[in-house]
Amino acid sequence: MKRPSRRNARTTAWPAADAGPALDEHTPPAGYVTVVLHDVAPAHWAGCARVLGQLRTVAADAGVELPLTLLVVPRLDGVAHMSRHYQRWLQRQAAAGHELMLHGLTHVDDGPAPRNWRERLLRRHYTDGEGEFAALDRHQAAQRIARARTWAREQGLAMKGFVAPAWLMSNGSWDALRMAGFTHTCTIDRVIALPQGQALPARSLVFSTRSVWRRSASVLWNSALAWQQQRAGVPLMRFELHPGDCDHAAVRRCWTRLLAQALRERQPLRMAEAAALARDGGTPPARGGT
Repeated sequence: MKRPSRRNARTTAWPAADAGPALDEHTPPAGYVTVVLHDVAPAHWAGCARVLGQLRTVAADAGVELPLTLLVVPRLDGVAHMSRHYQRWLQRQAAAGHELMLHGLTHVDDGPAPRNWRERLLRRHYTDGEGEFAALDRHQAAQRIARARTWAREQGLAMKGFVAPAWLMSNGSWDALRMAGFTHTCTIDRVIALPQGQALPARSLVFSTRSVWRRSASVLWNSALAWQQQRAGVPLMRFELHPGDCDHAAVRRCWTRLLAQALRERQPLRMAEAAALARDGGTPPARGGT
């Protein structure tokens, strides 16, 4: 089985402007891996920079080019201002071949109050009030999506994909997303091609860092999940990172170790190419759920 190219890895860890995934047309890889950085916004810039720096190191050590998917929040916590430096940085990432996707509008769950214990658990404890699209009706969701897309156009950024904060979407939000013209989205365990909704099962490796017990549980869970996925030969592994994932040594060591192993065996893809896998060979259309 042919491995991904290792050429000039230490100086070219990020793809060129016209680069796509370096797939071998004659010998398909045993599997794929996609790396996604959530919550890209000025308020999280220091954390994002630490994660991006660590990703450069892991990619260079593995000897591969690593295209990323960056989930951009236009108005994190309602804050609209961003510097020209940050705007130019986003434009450079797109020009360098990284994928930018919209990640909600504000990342704040200010929808109607939870109706039952399950909603309360998901929206207040699992996400800490960040599931912006968890309880919106179709009109409300469509308005927010439209505002986010207007912002992207004003920055000169093409964003063909959308990921809801915390992967939580109401039925109305799903309807609005399907009508918005995006080409792909995902939940915590599926990559979904739009508008038809073909889905590729792909459980995310994602860490929770809000407390000591969450960090410890995350390290154990993700280590076991990665082992199971590698052993089962799943088509796609997903590393869904957040700005705080370099701030705690145990978490950082865990995901860098797992990613390094995955990059030795799998071909890196952006989320858009992962969605193409879903479109070509995913399960029949399905809606909702995390």
